[in-house]
Amino acid sequence: MDRALSAVENGLTALAFATITSVAFLNVVTRYFLDASLAFTTEVTINVAVWLTMLGAVIGIREGSHLGFSLLQEKLRGRAQQVLTVLIGVAIILFFLILARYGWDQVASQLQSGRATPAMRMPQWVFTLALPVGSVLGILRTVQVTVRGLRGQSTGEGLTQGQAIA
Repeated sequence: MDRALSAVENGLTALAFATITSVAFLNVVTRYFLDASLAFTTEVTINVAVWLTMLGAVIGIREGSHLGFSLLQEKLRGRAQQVLTVLIGVAIILFFLILARYGWDQVASQLQSGRATPAMRMPQWVFTLALPVGSVLGILRTVQVTVRGLRGQSTGEGLTQGQAIA
């Protein structure tokens, strides 16, 4: 399950990055050679960047590579370190729950209103769905990292799980 989820996360992230890169390059070429800007390129770049940001946050949690203050985590041992690991995990989960709630409310509002993107006329909820989907993935990965941290297993680039989520 972990490998399959990682493959999906990595694949979607690579697709989002390739899309942003290709569309931005296309816009530069058309501006330079045709002296015209393609209206949809900014729309695609900004909206796909939301997906890229959410997926990147999830991968950062999974790999233990996101920024954090680890001084206290490194100084603590035993039960105190476990308590801090759980508190950090709970704080991250609460953040993702709030983001998921407001993200889903926004998706529902956009679905109900039929809101579409200005240039492409694509349903806006397709892009906004990144917030609740990314939040659910973030919660799954945070639980996974927290449990591994409590077991003393390592993740990422040589960090313990407790350090990874600190």
